[in-house]
Amino acid sequence: MLLQLIDRHVVRRSALAAIALTLAASAVLVARHASQPPVRVAIRVSCDPPAACALAESLAIDVWSEHQGAGLPLDVVVWSDALDRLAAAGVSWQVLVPDIDAVAAAEARRLRSPAARTADWFAEYHDYRAITAHLGELAERASERATLQVIGNSLDNRPIWAIRIGPADGTPMLINSTLHAREWIAPMVATCVADRLIRDYDRDPAIRAFVDHTRLWIVPVANPDGYQYSWSSDRYWRKNRRDRFGVDLNRNFSVGFGGNGSSSSRLSPVYRGPYAFSEPESAALRDLARREHIALHVDLHAFGQLVLYPWGHTGTPAPDRDRFAALGDRMASAMFAAHGTLYRLSSAIELYPAAGAMIDWMYGEAGALSFTIELRPSWPGGSGGFVLPPEQIRPTCDEGLAAVLALRAGR
Repeated sequence: MLLQLIDRHVVRRSALAAIALTLAASAVLVARHASQPPVRVAIRVSCDPPAACALAESLAIDVWSEHQGAGLPLDVVVWSDALDRLAAAGVSWQVLVPDIDAVAAAEARRLRSPAARTADWFAEYHDYRAITAHLGELAERASERATLQVIGNSLDNRPIWAIRIGPADGTPMLINSTLHAREWIAPMVATCVADRLIRDYDRDPAIRAFVDHTRLWIVPVANPDGYQYSWSSDRYWRKNRRDRFGVDLNRNFSVGFGGNGSSSSRLSPVYRGPYAFSEPESAALRDLARREHIALHVDLHAFGQLVLYPWGHTGTPAPDRDRFAALGDRMASAMFAAHGTLYRLSSAIELYPAAGAMIDWMYGEAGALSFTIELRPSWPGGSGGFVLPPEQIRPTCDEGLAAVLALRAGR
């Protein structure tokens, strides 16, 4: 009943009638809280006025929005009994996920069911062990073109696996994903790109041309400890597993380290760590990029349907801004052509500050043309958050592959 009441009495953006409706709903919710325990609710808050988002963030137990700024809403997770305080303050909000733990539990039940074991590997999500095994199968299938290597180890000593596809003299390119553990669609897309490049080599001329002239490294699970923890204990875990509080690996790179969009608080979802490259996972990616002289780079994340380029730590335009914009437009257009799904192109700082992010280091220090792709669902507008239905794995893979091929072709 509580979830139905929440859905029924969502406050719409700052219209007086909607606020009155929400205040009435809040009175009902207060009565329900006395007999029903609170649940964790994902909501989207209108930041007009800005004080509304300040209040919501103060009540938040997690922040889902990477994208924060003037005119943008804020996605946060709060206990359901905090909705009363927001409503009483006249804050506009809408429910994205009425009970995030119920959604995660349903996903876990689905993954345990016999129906999850299908012939199509990309019909369902897979954990670190299964992804590693699949990469091994791909490397064996095309041993003349692919090898599987360990590029480092995590804090808990899990190997960080990379599959290399293509000749040693090809243009060096890197795709990585799962810097943020809960973004399960990202490692599926990274693995799917590897799968398509190997399986379709003999039947797709565009893929053959790509593979023959590219030395591609793919690291599907750059944060194996955090990713496995999101499977075993907390579906919405974001960081690595440093001392149980974790470090945001995408704030642990040296360019812009310590600036806006990161935090010195260990409790923050964007805790940057004590110093740049303090974490073995980010250091492993740094060392791979340096050793291989990576020229092109894609960092896969979720969610938002965005194509982002440097900088993320400063508003000063990147020296190659026009080139980034042209390549990014080519990538977004290719992704749209796959399934008619819009991906917005922008410099990262235009949407949110992210000091110490990987794309800034890859461009500023490693010299690569570097992009972040925020995969499905859309933002704002998409309401599923990090638990994306498995039916969307294949089409999202099509979009990711299209972006990779377009980036390589446009260089």
